[in-house]
Amino acid sequence: MASTTPAEWCQAFFVVSTAILFSMQVLPDNARKAFFAYGARRPAHTQHGPNSQASGQKAEAKADSLLVLTSYAQVPHSWFIHFYIVSVSWSIFWGWQYISKGSIMRAMAEMQHRSAVGSHSPEVELSATLVTWLLMSCQGARRLSECLFVSKPGSSPMSAFHWALGVAYYTAVGISVWIQGSGAILKSWVSPQPIHFTPQIIIGAAIFGFAGAQQNNCHRYLASLKKYTLPSEGWFKYLVSPHYTFECLVYVGLAVAAAPRGALFNRSILYILLFVVSNLGATAYGTKKWYAEKFGADKLVGKWAMIPFVF
Repeated sequence: MASTTPAEWCQAFFVVSTAILFSMQVLPDNARKAFFAYGARRPAHTQHGPNSQASGQKAEAKADSLLVLTSYAQVPHSWFIHFYIVSVSWSIFWGWQYISKGSIMRAMAEMQHRSAVGSHSPEVELSATLVTWLLMSCQGARRLSECLFVSKPGSSPMSAFHWALGVAYYTAVGISVWIQGSGAILKSWVSPQPIHFTPQIIIGAAIFGFAGAQQNNCHRYLASLKKYTLPSEGWFKYLVSPHYTFECLVYVGLAVAAAPRGALFNRSILYILLFVVSNLGATAYGTKKWYAEKFGADKLVGKWAMIPFVF
């Protein structure tokens, strides 16, 4: 464990978190929804308030201890904004650490670089590292802006587990987007390094930009709908959760832009993508089931949950 690099710690976090998400799929339906569902899809008996006390007491008499625990370990749905505050805050922090040659970034970069030199694994160049950091900063800022000015947070809660996992996730992401460029960062602090945009950086940034713009369109469309209306325009004609599809594509773009020379993808960001696909895939599946129950399965014929032709 003493020789484990910061990149490997982050990768382990994403792998373990993904495994936890998969293992939770075997829980009873209501318990699984209590952990992952939020908004209108959250089970009514897990929402506490003046209008739900009687139904909550009745349900708790039949529920197991896990379900009871999740029904009380709740935070307001509006706390979603904390994810993007955390994301932007870490982007600013690591940017400041780079500009000021901060001791925290230096310690982590030296630890990572020593391992990379010993294993002869390719490191990310400075241009790709800085571009990826900038793109992730833009993603966090855009999502924060959407939470503030576009989205309509509901009054129903989400589980505290979901919230804590999201905060930890964006903390690990903040490290992962630059950590494999540690050698280039250390070198740039000794002498100025040229900045050049390779075709791979340009392609990755283009994928990121397209995905981000389309996700923003999806969020604006969802915000314009009346409550409990089935989305059916734009990408929603073909996908139940296209905003999740484009979230995954955002990280594909980052993985391409941050790839080391001679590689197609950045390994650390691929681990992020693994977690994102697992997390949002479970939510998209639950959304499709909820839509089918509320609006009829016939309204979803021909629609994929999240990934066209696959899922």
